Amino acid sequence: MKKRLWTALLAVAAIALGFTTAAQAAGQANTPATAKPAAATAAAAPASPSSTDLTGTWQGKLQAAPNTSITIQFIFARKPDGSYTATLTSPDNGAIKNVAASAVAVSNGSLSLQVPSLSGSYSGTFKGSNTIDGKWSQPGSSLPLVLSPYQKPQMSKADRDTLLGTWSGPVKLPGGSLTFVLRLNADQGGEVRGTMAVPEQGANEFPMSDIEFAANKLTFKIPQVRGEFSGTYANGSLDGQWSQGGPQPLHVMLKKGDYVAAPVALKLTNEQFVALDGNWEGTIEVTTPQGQHVSQPIVLIIHTDEQANQVGFIENPKVHAKVPVTEVTLTGKKLHVRVAGLQAEYDADLSGNQLTGQWAQGPGKFPLTLTRK
Repeated sequence: MKKRLWTALLAVAAIALGFTTAAQAAGQANTPATAKPAAATAAAAPASPSSTDLTGTWQGKLQAAPNTSITIQFIFARKPDGSYTATLTSPDNGAIKNVAASAVAVSNGSLSLQVPSLSGSYSGTFKGSNTIDGKWSQPGSSLPLVLSPYQKPQMSKADRDTLLGTWSGPVKLPGGSLTFVLRLNADQGGEVRGTMAVPEQGANEFPMSDIEFAANKLTFKIPQVRGEFSGTYANGSLDGQWSQGGPQPLHVMLKKGDYVAAPVALKLTNEQFVALDGNWEGTIEVTTPQGQHVSQPIVLIIHTDEQANQVGFIENPKVHAKVPVTEVTLTGKKLHVRVAGLQAEYDADLSGNQLTGQWAQGPGKFPLTLTRK
């Protein structure tokens, strides 16, 4: 079913930043941890209508309801023969991103194009050098949409001072909670850069793109996981939503200040710890729904940290991700490992330097034998 532009659902989901397990590879876990980056939306302002050069990004507001508007961007690129390609994106709506347009025509001071996947079209007339006055049409309705060249807002020094630093806070999930950590700084040219991490899912920090902070509203994207954040700054906090391809957004409340992840200490007796201490290595073998065979290396690490705490991690060497283990119990020769950050569990029988059991994550269950190295 083709979605209406102004009623398409937000693409939002639970997070899986930084650890691709076999369950995810098989399409059975929450969200892919890698993805092709989205196309950049900021571009140079187009030339005057006399040259009819649309190259760049044109933006407008579609008034979908009396109290609801949707930001619409058309990104135009000029081909060698002088004709144009175009894509449609809504920064407000993750379900509408880089949607291909067709039949882009510029003639006699007017613009027209089609967006087949939305059963939509746009037509407008150039008004001066920086405005296209037009309408967006879909079956049964037509709404005014005035476009102008998009320019990324310039962040003031006061806004930079407010934003720069480390922000952290919890994100509630159906199966528990995770922590978001944002680190924002300015490069030598004064441009704001940032990364985002989920400590419960490993130490990986994912670069931000399209960072904007104006009128106390912060937005940014994490292209690697197709995620987007939008939040409002007030009283020292960022109150917002994280979107990543699922049916509902996740509420995020972040506060500024240094963040140090507290170690998750295991509770093993000395005898149990000796039996499990070390690096246990193995591989999960999976066949995806598309018939692709996938091998995922898994390492269970149990040792003591610098503070003499018993700690554990699940590591995926392929993506250099190390995720804290939440719980380890050993009853006789029966081992149980829980990894809350991955919503995963491992149950196995211990025999000397070998663990033979099953890795479970979401609906996926996979045989997994680990050998102590």
